[in-house]
Amino acid sequence: MEEKKISEEMYFTFTLGDGIFAVPVTAVREVLRFSSLTRVPKAAPYLKGVMNIRGAVVTVIDFRELFGFTAKKSLEDSAIIVTETPQENEQPMTIALVADDVDVVGPLEITKSDNANYGGMSNRREFIKCVGMKNGSFVLVLDLQKIFESIETEVDLDIA
Repeated sequence: MEEKKISEEMYFTFTLGDGIFAVPVTAVREVLRFSSLTRVPKAAPYLKGVMNIRGAVVTVIDFRELFGFTAKKSLEDSAIIVTETPQENEQPMTIALVADDVDVVGPLEITKSDNANYGGMSNRREFIKCVGMKNGSFVLVLDLQKIFESIETEVDLDIA
């Protein structure tokens, strides 16, 4: 059974390939245009490298590659979304995400469904917190905490 309601929480929406995604606006620190980055040897293809953002070294993850989308823009023409995710008893985790375009901040009509099919995201279903609607289009709301935990596990496995 599906239930829809307008969220009280505000979401920051962006595009990856043909898909529209969102994260809570409270997780977004800033949006930048791409600047130079330093590649990390033997990193997973979606880990693009690190950038110097206001004196801090920040990991850059290409969500288009992580989720298996074809990029609509080159890395140099993409948007960089700098996010902060709280960590228990630690400083927030700061990660930069690559997206084709950024959209707007606003509420979403959230659809709760136990049998949601996320199309091409079926192998990364745990990364989706819920599904929303905006202007008649589906928006997948990402669970940044689960995404970052999965990446940390993959990186740890590659090192071991």
